[in-house]
Amino acid sequence: MNFEVRTEKSEPSHVARAFQARVGGPKRAALLCAFLAIAAPASAAWRRIDTPNFIIVGDVSARELRATAAKFEGFHEALRRVLPSSTTTAPVPTVVIVFPNDAAFMPFKPQYQGKPREGVAGYAAAGRDVNYIAMLSTGEAGERVIFHEYAHMILANAVARVPLWLNEGLAEFYSTFALMNDGRRAQIGRPIEEHLLLLNGSLHVALADLLKVDHSSPLYNEGNRASDFYAESWALTHMLLNGQPSRVNELTEYLRRVSAGATEMQAWEQVFGTQRTDSDLRAYLRRPTFTTVVIDFAEKITAVPATETTLSAADAAGFLASLQVRNLGPEAAAKLLDSALKQDQTSTAANVAMARIELARRDPANAAKRLLALAPPNDWLFAYEAGTFLTEAAEEDRSMAGPSDVLTRASQLLESVRRTHPDLPNALAQLAAIEILTGTSPPTKAAHDNIARARALSPGRIEFALTQAELFANARDFASARAVIGPLMTPLYPEDVRNSARRLMGGLVDFEQSLSAARSRASAPGSNAGTNAGTPAPNEPSRSIAVPDADGGKPVDLRGQGRFVPDFRRVQAGEQRIEGLLERIDCPPDGGPARFVVRGASGVTALPVPRMADVDFISYRADLTGGVQCGSFKEPMRVYVTVREGPAPARERAVVAIEFLPKN
Repeated sequence: MNFEVRTEKSEPSHVARAFQARVGGPKRAALLCAFLAIAAPASAAWRRIDTPNFIIVGDVSARELRATAAKFEGFHEALRRVLPSSTTTAPVPTVVIVFPNDAAFMPFKPQYQGKPREGVAGYAAAGRDVNYIAMLSTGEAGERVIFHEYAHMILANAVARVPLWLNEGLAEFYSTFALMNDGRRAQIGRPIEEHLLLLNGSLHVALADLLKVDHSSPLYNEGNRASDFYAESWALTHMLLNGQPSRVNELTEYLRRVSAGATEMQAWEQVFGTQRTDSDLRAYLRRPTFTTVVIDFAEKITAVPATETTLSAADAAGFLASLQVRNLGPEAAAKLLDSALKQDQTSTAANVAMARIELARRDPANAAKRLLALAPPNDWLFAYEAGTFLTEAAEEDRSMAGPSDVLTRASQLLESVRRTHPDLPNALAQLAAIEILTGTSPPTKAAHDNIARARALSPGRIEFALTQAELFANARDFASARAVIGPLMTPLYPEDVRNSARRLMGGLVDFEQSLSAARSRASAPGSNAGTNAGTPAPNEPSRSIAVPDADGGKPVDLRGQGRFVPDFRRVQAGEQRIEGLLERIDCPPDGGPARFVVRGASGVTALPVPRMADVDFISYRADLTGGVQCGSFKEPMRVYVTVREGPAPARERAVVAIEFLPKN
């Protein structure tokens, strides 16, 4: 890490004479390391500039586009110098679209209650395959928009769950980034005058209301109320990061509790105390000085290589349609492309964008047909998108999986991207996923290397972990697969992630069952040993059922905490929850359904498990580190078992979930 923090005083501006900025000591710099992780294109010439980390397009002057590219690269480089590399590695390409004025930008703004949101000068749209940043032409305010939106992407790659106030507060804090001394110095954390003038030493939003704001809240979406939200979020974040005394450790603990499942208000009360923080923040806003951070670099950071090209109208429409499909959906995006494709049916950008739209319409067959008909793109971005979309089409329509033209072309395109962009994480992950879709068994070393590299570059990308687990399973390395999946089933992750991990864990258990049954048949007396050794047999019993350790490897710190209350699975319509002691798991040697034997209030019940893949395995215990075995348990375990009644006439109950409860 090559930087030095110096102390300076900046003169107050003519707008806010009461506020001065002074730079803190080395302790301030450490704070950075802790938290960063339907209109047709206008007639003006559209240009594209490629830099090492961005694709910048727009119908503004070439000079302005180059300046925008330099600012993005400067901010990226500054963050790279003071943050772990994993937090500043974008898992997918980042496209920045610059609009010349608000009228041109209006159709592409995010909407609230059917109307474009007021006062939006830019926004970030993170995606599975490409990230987009859309913004107005830069000026003094525009520079802050640039860094605010990119900071959101950095945070998304660094932290699993960030409350909205802190997400916006951190983005505003880092949005004041400025390069100085011809790119040899950078300053972050400067006072934001409009926020200070708006607040004027007071608070417009109660702290309790600020903490619980989400993306659907009127406070986040409605005009002046949103201005209050942003101003107070920035002020609170600035106080926690740069105030005296330092509250970095407390903020870290607050984030840990939120990530563990506590509500924002619960976590705040436990760590900070609402009333005390409210008083401190009011006092902080009345201060005459605000601390900032200045970083000295040994060399320029804005001199980066860039390639400039002019876009055709069809190519420009392709970029706009790819952005629009995220805002208004595939039909609105398709309208942008209709005339463009009529004028230029060979436009690679327009055809790739239409393939994206067809995937959004759940029409993978036509998306694949369109992409296979294209000549191999000479442009790395379109080669990446075409290869990625072909892979996604095969994932959506498994008739294209296996050895096929679709996956062969996808692999060729992504390999061409890897030669020019060897560390683009999603390209590496897609190459690994192709081996899963083609059924390559065992997976090649290249596939394992690709997904391992992708995960090292983007550790926060959940789908990369799931792909790696599947590769391990296909290689019969079940222990490694469980080690990857297990942590994703804990409350640290959102419910959709936990559900995906549970489904994959269930499939893994079934796969192990089938292999175990096949080996048993092959070794049985009188069998033709080896003939069917590799043939999976469905519904065979498992020798081990994996249950993740919710807090494996973490030190237990109970200071200031109440009793742990798990976020239990909700009982759905037609289901019944049974509480009791799990005494044993019966796994019949003949391959019949396993049974959970549970002692409850009404006695002992044997509950059938037709398929392990259909059961949610959920643990709230810190002592289940590997799994539970078939057979009787020395110490029965407290569980909730959820069952669903089967169809008439038998109406036999079947287990759909088992939750391992805390001992106390």
